[in-house]
Amino acid sequence: MRRPFFLMTLVLLVLAVFVVPVSAQDATTLELYLVGLPQDGIDWFNNEAFPAFEAANPGVDIELINGDWGTFDASVAGWITTGDGPDIVYLGSEYAAEYGSLLADLDPYLADWEDLDQFLPAAIDTVTYDGSLRGLPLLMSARPYYYRTDLVANPDAELPMTFADSLAFVQENTIVEDNALQQMGFRDIDGLGFDAQEFIAYIWSAGGELYNEDGTSAFDSPETAEALQFMHDRRRAMMPDETTAGLPPAEGYPISSGLGISGIFPMWNMPPVDDAAWENIAIAPYPAGEGGEPLVQVFIDWLAVPAYVEDPALAAEFLKFIGSKENATAMSEVIGFTPVRVDAWEELRANSPVWDQVLTLTEEYGRGFSDIRASAELRPLLVEQVMLYLSDQQSLEETQSNLKEEYDAILEDQGFIE
Repeated sequence: MRRPFFLMTLVLLVLAVFVVPVSAQDATTLELYLVGLPQDGIDWFNNEAFPAFEAANPGVDIELINGDWGTFDASVAGWITTGDGPDIVYLGSEYAAEYGSLLADLDPYLADWEDLDQFLPAAIDTVTYDGSLRGLPLLMSARPYYYRTDLVANPDAELPMTFADSLAFVQENTIVEDNALQQMGFRDIDGLGFDAQEFIAYIWSAGGELYNEDGTSAFDSPETAEALQFMHDRRRAMMPDETTAGLPPAEGYPISSGLGISGIFPMWNMPPVDDAAWENIAIAPYPAGEGGEPLVQVFIDWLAVPAYVEDPALAAEFLKFIGSKENATAMSEVIGFTPVRVDAWEELRANSPVWDQVLTLTEEYGRGFSDIRASAELRPLLVEQVMLYLSDQQSLEETQSNLKEEYDAILEDQGFIE
């Protein structure tokens, strides 16, 4: 018996609803913007991470945009301010203050996620704006102090934990001959340059903050004065005056040159953790001012979801997926990222006493480099004004006054204060 044509058609249509795969037109595409991935990282995302997420979320395609640091600021600012760009955007440690109001509130999707307990508090603080999560931490870079224990003048001395002790250490371990440096008690990457991030850390370790409750800058605070004075006195402990000749550029890893007895460096600028050099390297937090506490500065790179995204729930699902312990560990192995999840440190700690020390100090003393408002304008202001003071071209009082006046004007111009 033949079925009526219309009935057969109806059956086929019903079956089509259930068996026809989602068409390209109906598929949802998530665009993920990352910065500076090596080829191994690109391959891992495209060949392993993305297919796994797509398999768990049928009808979702993920596309990777691998940007570079040269165009990072312009690209991100353009997307977020115009409301048109990738669904998930890679941001640096300080950017929550810059873009927080233009990012999606992810508390409805992430606040109850049980895995959040595995992230460092400093990392969660970094991705929080106005009391709510705006993204999820992806990786971290902890920057403690490093000391060459085989070269210190007094091998029995404890590592300095205060500004006063650090200054004494630098004086004791600096060698100047014929008005030229031969050895520095403290050396950063640039020798006797100025690092704005380090200066901010000293304000914090002196017990100060960058902002008052009304949002104005606190550069006129006693803690800022203490941090400035410490950096000035440390410079003069190594350079009696500005005519003192500096050291030549360090070749290879700065800590291995023997020209600097201590310094602050990211792990990528330190010897491999299995290098024999670590037998003579000690690790410690930043020294503290009279009313502050030691700290380790932690830079958190993170993934944010702009407010223009049509499906923040789906974007948040990807954040949880990529932020899982399994994927955090994989990124560490494949790309060299330091996981920001505490439970992803197990293998690092078990296989390396160096990593165990760095991560233990990070847990105890870590403070995220976050809530830096108008950061692009702040950095050159700090370099200009503080270098005038460090080189004795400007008084401490003038420096603090200029910093506060100019930064407050920047904050007002950009809408951070009224």
